[in-house]
Order: sequence, then C-alpha cells, then structure tokens
Amino acid sequence: MFGAKPLISAILFLAPASSLHAGDGAPFVYIATQDPFVSSEGQVRLNDVHVFGGVFGEGSFGDNLQFWNVDYTDNYLVGAAFGRDFRELGAGFVFGGVAGAAIRFGDDDETTGEVWAGLRLRHHGLVIGDLAIAPAVTVGLSAVTGPTEIERLREISRDGDATLLGFVGPELSFRLRQIPDLELVYQLHHRSGANGFFGDMAEGSNANTIGLRYRF
Repeated sequence: MFGAKPLISAILFLAPASSLHAGDGAPFVYIATQDPFVSSEGQVRLNDVHVFGGVFGEGSFGDNLQFWNVDYTDNYLVGAAFGRDFRELGAGFVFGGVAGAAIRFGDDDETTGEVWAGLRLRHHGLVIGDLAIAPAVTVGLSAVTGPTEIERLREISRDGDATLLGFVGPELSFRLRQIPDLELVYQLHHRSGANGFFGDMAEGSNANTIGLRYRF
C-alpha cells in the first residue's frame, strides 16, 4: 500500500495552481492571522451588532453542542448584542467585549427578559477561497427577570436560584469576501451555575441560535 505522503505529493503536483491559490495570489486555504477581508480602504472593523433567534433544548451544555441531536422544546429566544474588539493579541486572536439582551418565550414559558455581558475571544479563522470560518467564545454573566420552565425545574432540584448565572457563548461565524461586513453566526447560548458557583445551580439553560452579525 502507498503511504500518505506520496499520495498527497502526487495530488499537489497534479492539481492546477488555481485550486491552491486565490485569485489575488493568496493561498486557497490558510489560517488567517489578521482580518482576511480588509476593505480596499484598509478599514478596521472594531464594532459589531448581532441579531439572532434560537430554540431551547433539553440536556446539558455538551448535549446541546450536538445541535443536530437535541431534544428541542417549544420555547424560544430572540435577541441582539453589541460587540467591540479591544485588542489584537497576535496569531489571529482578538480580545473584545459583548453586551446583549433577549426575550424568552414559548408554550411552556412565561415571557421573560435576559441581559448579559462578557469578554470575547475570537480568531480570524480558517479561509477557504472566498469563505472565512471563524470561532469565538464569550464568557460573562447573565441575568433574567424570571426562569424558563427548564430553569425552574433545575432550581427545584438544586434548591437554587437562576436569576444571575454565568454566561458562555461558543460560536462559529461564516463570512464571504464579497460581503465582508456581514456574517452568518451559529452560537450556543448557555446559562450556567458553574457547578454551584452561581445561584447554587449546575445547568441553567441552553439555546441553539442562528443570526446575522454586521461589522463596522
């Protein structure tokens, strides 16, 4: 059997140059260490607005990361967040902050409000031709005007209080070179007791969300 290295070398030798490099001479696939789609004017986008909607799921944080295999409820949230980049850390990482608000509602839930704020660490991501796929995570605090049904049941089981919990928001964003200011964003909206540190709670709630982020 042939080894992997000869096979890869043969593929690279036979592949046309256009498949390995973008039209501007940059590699077709690479990890970005700076914004890969900077405007021709060299504009730096420090601010962003993220508008999203999502569905709450049962189970834990880890269960809901497998968004294709979640027991979803008939309860939802719609929200928006403002973010700002503070500093480039090098190697493609960017440090910033986020603050947001959402409305939570559904068949089992009373309508409640949520506000959160946190620090964000993101990376400029993997570039594949005209597409950039970028990971990020926001960590902070979340406060609500009232619990969802899932949070209420978890309050009872732990004798806890879900009013003020930790917030964790891992995400993946997708951006095209042709529309550099707009991103499609998947984010898991997670409220956590951090194993009893906040509100004597373990899990709070989890919602898988899809939204659009505008950078300016």
